Amino acid sequence: MTYTNIIAVTGATGSQGGGVVNVLRKTPGWRVRAITRNPDSIAAKELAADGSVEVVRADFDDEASLAEAFEGAAAVFAVTNWWESLFSGKSQWEAGEIEERHGMNLARAAAKTPSLEHYLWSTTPSAKRMFPDGLLETPHMDYKANVDARIKAELPGLAAKTTYLYFGYYPQNMAFFPLIKPIEYPGTEQYLQVLATDPHAKVLLSGDMTVNPGIWVRQALAAGPAAFGRYANVALEKWTFQQMMDKWSEITGKRGTLVQVSEEVWTKLWGPAGQELAWQFRFGQLCDPWAVRDDFISPEELGINPKEVVGFEDTIRGLASAGMFD
Repeated sequence: MTYTNIIAVTGATGSQGGGVVNVLRKTPGWRVRAITRNPDSIAAKELAADGSVEVVRADFDDEASLAEAFEGAAAVFAVTNWWESLFSGKSQWEAGEIEERHGMNLARAAAKTPSLEHYLWSTTPSAKRMFPDGLLETPHMDYKANVDARIKAELPGLAAKTTYLYFGYYPQNMAFFPLIKPIEYPGTEQYLQVLATDPHAKVLLSGDMTVNPGIWVRQALAAGPAAFGRYANVALEKWTFQQMMDKWSEITGKRGTLVQVSEEVWTKLWGPAGQELAWQFRFGQLCDPWAVRDDFISPEELGINPKEVVGFEDTIRGLASAGMFD
């Protein structure tokens, strides 16, 4: 390639966007433009100091600022943050409405970008769409899926060059997310992971979020039209919660026990965040939300090298080596 393409990465200081930045900044033929609402944050300044990343300000509530930030970009990686709105005091559904609005602002801004060749949208399966009889909903997943549907219905030109990326469970949650992190039970020398799920239920594992998102984005960009209009699971593994707890114990040397509680108990413990994850866990027990469909593109089609992907075990080993479980 004799010229450099720009990829605009939203959420560049977060988990998914950060993983895209980490890989694409080292990918020949691509230059990263990190989109953030606060270029003065420590994380944004660290990106800018690298020299290989351009940091640009934009706000998800301001479509015009997004369109300006995307100017000249050949690709856009778009991700929203439902959890931020929830933890700021919004209800699960209010957070979803904000997420859908942000997702459509991103999509419309991208659709207005003449240079755009590929749009990569971070999304999830929807319980509400899979169970339309009202049996189940998962707002932090449902509203992302609403954006999928609206891109296809309202922005067909953008849909024609969009790849939809499904992200699963983050292994990093066992170190950093209080609802998932094993906690020491005083006087027992045991660590308990308390979850509202069947220990033997399986979940899609996205592996190391500092690396794997970027691998899938890089390969989707390389695939070009073959990836347009298609979905991809950003993962190579599906494990049970018990398998994850057992592996965590093996790696950390700490005696861990997974304790299953009811959705009601977990919601009392953790409030709306607990209710939301309990619904997601039930979603995964009622069906396989990430089951491959006809509109999926496989890791093999994308040219994903399994040896490059960092799975659950190696992610936990890395976190343990860094002292994250001490």
